[in-house]
Amino acid sequence: MSRVHELGRRYTASAKLAQHGVEIVAVGDPAGARFNNATRQLRTLVKNESGTYLEELAEAAKALCWKRVTQLQPIALNPNLNHLISEVHKHARYLRGAIADQTLLDELTSAASQIAESHSEVGAVLLESIEEVGVDTCVVIAASQPAAAGLDLWLRSKGVLVLTAGDLERKRIDREQAYVVGPPRFFPSSLVTAPVTESVSFILPAWFSDRRLLHSAIAPYADGAIHLQSRVFMERITPATATDLPDDGLTQDDYLPGPVWNFQPETDREPSNDEVAARKVLLGGNLAMWLDDGDRIRTLDPEQPAGERVTYTDVPAVKPGTYLLLRRGETERSALYHAAIGQLENGDAIDRAQTTWKRLLAERIQEAGYKQVVRRLRDAGVKAPDRARAWTDPNLIRPANDQDFEKLLQWLRAPVQPTFGYATMLRKTLYRVSAEIGKQLETAASAANVSELITKGYLNLDIKTQGFRGILATRVLAISSFTKIISRHDARVPFEDRSGRWLE
Repeated sequence: MSRVHELGRRYTASAKLAQHGVEIVAVGDPAGARFNNATRQLRTLVKNESGTYLEELAEAAKALCWKRVTQLQPIALNPNLNHLISEVHKHARYLRGAIADQTLLDELTSAASQIAESHSEVGAVLLESIEEVGVDTCVVIAASQPAAAGLDLWLRSKGVLVLTAGDLERKRIDREQAYVVGPPRFFPSSLVTAPVTESVSFILPAWFSDRRLLHSAIAPYADGAIHLQSRVFMERITPATATDLPDDGLTQDDYLPGPVWNFQPETDREPSNDEVAARKVLLGGNLAMWLDDGDRIRTLDPEQPAGERVTYTDVPAVKPGTYLLLRRGETERSALYHAAIGQLENGDAIDRAQTTWKRLLAERIQEAGYKQVVRRLRDAGVKAPDRARAWTDPNLIRPANDQDFEKLLQWLRAPVQPTFGYATMLRKTLYRVSAEIGKQLETAASAANVSELITKGYLNLDIKTQGFRGILATRVLAISSFTKIISRHDARVPFEDRSGRWLE
């Protein structure tokens, strides 16, 4: 399919969608409605109490609501559902006697147990809709990669194509109907403002009251902008189904499970020479790490074909959904440095030269302060003086710009040669070692079960080179918006942390 043909299909799909509107199918879900109602009461209590002691129970309840909306497969194919139900029971038990309204805890646990005993009626309606139009003419759109993996496990045997909204944009498919699992606000507006399919139907439980369509950010300012209409269809509604919940201003964040950071930003001091300001990154597999402001980090893209999955990503581009490749117990950068030094005939001399100029720079920063050093380096003609603190990291070989490195050495009154030549030789060797490890990682990633990585969020990769064993591919779940000052040696080293356990 050519790009011109694809563009034509988009225009045709937009015209059809504008003519017929978007379908929103709200399905009766008594068990989900009951648990959602209890969760809403808990949310009100959290706001009124303004305490953190309810946070664990509230996040577990949100996560269970989220899965009830986005993962419609039978309970036997949804093991995480039972885990979340157990977590709700556990944290409710911890709060016995801690809150005045014990009946709320009783209702919350009883409603959670009911979810464990009832399949989703929304899933049944989805299956009926697929059978009605035919599997070859439709695609199911999931709210996230883990949700897509779960739905695919259920629907694959029936021949149903399951994608995320991002997958739908990247892959050129020829389908007429998209069934979107979840409310419109869980998805990008482009799903309906720049549709790939001629018909779009959102399928969600009736208790989710916000069914408004999201519009393009530029729509209010565009002449002749298309304003889509929605048609709501009610399915399997019974007297026991809560369908008339008021719209109380709930947003996606009220249902999307959130991280628990457990630390505060530090703004009252600068890092010392052995420290760095880093953001906390929550990772799949109940792990976390501290990400500094280095240039790049090794990543894995499971969407790429085998042989092209391992690459480097700029640190600012790392976001939730990125898969990082990390080494347990030590940073890959440190292992690469020592491997490169070991391959050089005069490695000890090069290591001493590196240590010398980095120590001189660290002493200047310690004596004059980081900001003053930045000003002086700028006056000396260094183009990237704000990288001064990063250059003291033993694993960052040298400034990327040759002139910056030369002027830095001159400003430090360190011998330009052989220091400059040594660092350049070390960098070339490190790139070669890194490429060799990258090939082994690529081989391991090609042989790995990518679907398991997407479903679980983490996967161990087996490579045989000494010093690089224990490489882990793990999905970024959340990144803190603020930094903490930590020891430089702790940056980029994964550690056990359950703060992201409610996240997908």
